[in-house]
Amino acid sequence: MKTYFRRSSFVLLAPCLAAILSFPSVAQQLVFDKYHTPAEISGFVSAFAKSQPDLIKVHSLAKTYQGVDYQVIEIGKETKSTAHNNPAVLVVANLEATAPLASEGALLLIRELLKNPERLDSLTWYVLACGNPDGAANFFRKPLIVDGRNLRPWNDDMDEQTDEDGPDDLNADGFITQMRVKDPEGSYIPDEKDPRMMKRADLTKGEKGIYKLYPEGIDNDGDGQYNEDGTGGTNIGITFPFLYGYNQPGTGVWSGSESEVYSLMQFVNAHPEIAMTMTYGSTNWCLYPPKGSRKSSMSLSSIKLPQRLAQRLNADPDKSYSLDEVKEMLRPTVPPGTVVDDAMVSGMLDMGAVINPLEGDLKLYSAMADKYKKYLKSKGWTEKRMDPQRDKDGSFELWSYYQLGLPTFSMDLWALPKPKDSLKNAFMAYNDSILGGKGFVAWKETDHPTLGKVEIGGNIPYSEVLPLPRQIDSLLKVQVPWIFDLVKQIPELKIEEVKVEFQGAGIYRVTAWVRNTKQFSFPMAIGQRTKVPAPAIVTFTGKGISFLSGRERIPIESINGFDQQKLTWIVRADKPVEIQIKVHPVNAFGSEKSIKLGGI
Repeated sequence: MKTYFRRSSFVLLAPCLAAILSFPSVAQQLVFDKYHTPAEISGFVSAFAKSQPDLIKVHSLAKTYQGVDYQVIEIGKETKSTAHNNPAVLVVANLEATAPLASEGALLLIRELLKNPERLDSLTWYVLACGNPDGAANFFRKPLIVDGRNLRPWNDDMDEQTDEDGPDDLNADGFITQMRVKDPEGSYIPDEKDPRMMKRADLTKGEKGIYKLYPEGIDNDGDGQYNEDGTGGTNIGITFPFLYGYNQPGTGVWSGSESEVYSLMQFVNAHPEIAMTMTYGSTNWCLYPPKGSRKSSMSLSSIKLPQRLAQRLNADPDKSYSLDEVKEMLRPTVPPGTVVDDAMVSGMLDMGAVINPLEGDLKLYSAMADKYKKYLKSKGWTEKRMDPQRDKDGSFELWSYYQLGLPTFSMDLWALPKPKDSLKNAFMAYNDSILGGKGFVAWKETDHPTLGKVEIGGNIPYSEVLPLPRQIDSLLKVQVPWIFDLVKQIPELKIEEVKVEFQGAGIYRVTAWVRNTKQFSFPMAIGQRTKVPAPAIVTFTGKGISFLSGRERIPIESINGFDQQKLTWIVRADKPVEIQIKVHPVNAFGSEKSIKLGGI
């Protein structure tokens, strides 16, 4: 049977592409009509770097288990500098290795950045185009199976052997699909929407299972299980620290145990100028705000105060309060200048770690999602699609949002279209109308060495999650540029007004208003709670001045979108002097203003 997508071969393009030194030539070579191998992606990254040496730098972060270079490409006007004054955007793609379209999106982003150099004027871009090279190579191997783990040996079933019971292509069609066996103890029945598909019987509806389902293969180690210990390994995309799943399939020995994860975290730590992250993969935080509903002992919207604290705040211990209400009650009770924030309340109430998005951030995500939907509509996208996958524990997105406190977005770039007839199975409707039936292997009976008569069939691997190669270019051209709208909302802390009042005897009161002119908060609400990233520093400098009130360096912990803060200094300047007021955020846009004291 012929696959519905065209495979790419393992041709090492790096040598020939590296010899092409002009950007137009490299861009012409990059055509989005197939899925590129990790080697081809690396070749394009190297070729782009050689074509624009003043704008591009390639960081080799580590070697993968298979010895492949783990590469982040840096694009901007500070690549030759050791210091980075511009904020940066980090884009990572296909960390789970089962979303080849994600890497194509990253390559198109690189090309678009270089086609429009004005996008590099005030931003640095870091792009990890192939976030899991070892796992991504599985897509180009036979038999085809959806498996993003690298090939590090791993004893999944904890017996005395390792990687001994993987899938087997019993019907030699090049795909690992499923086996169904009639059994009175089975849990599956044909789906009423389409009997070719199987579903778990719903006992509450009086349904009784008649089939058992297995992945295609044999019981190689004779333990009564099928394909429970295949080759590999660790899935790079689910081994980041936040909500890391210990002893879960594919999560490795510990969080960061693989060189790819550890080196990427080191890279992020070494580049505090990163102001936003985007993940191309299986979730879509651009279209749908990140979901909460993870269980925790903490509720930010329904807090009951301990009796002693309730008495102190003149509150009702039997009533539930929101986090903002508790903060408002606390503010009059703390010393002047004390910042009452989420972290303080959490600590006082022993509320534990946040595992759901904060309300302030959800409002932002919802507003941006509405804008994105309008953007897609303006591009002629009206087709309804199936929902994306939910973020997984240990994912990069969760780590970026919860532990880095950054504006974190993601795109899955494609999903099955919703069938016009709600009674039809979404995949089979797509398979029949778009794939011409080539995304599904019809059930066919065969003899199995231990199960007897079985039927082999089911969805061809990746047919549910990948568009046809001919769709790649049009899909990416519409969705990828949305990031250029997102980065316009990276916080800008602008000194909008400075007022100087002469107090007499060489003394001046200087007042400055610093406003965040963008929609994103500085930092996100989660960052305000966890105290990351670093605060912005406002400096007030001039020769021969002395401070009577205020300091030379004042931190701004946070400014919400379109909000402002007022700063005041009282200084003595016995001689005319020029003063520089500067706002230095590490990962946002700053500003500066000069004023003159003493009538210069």
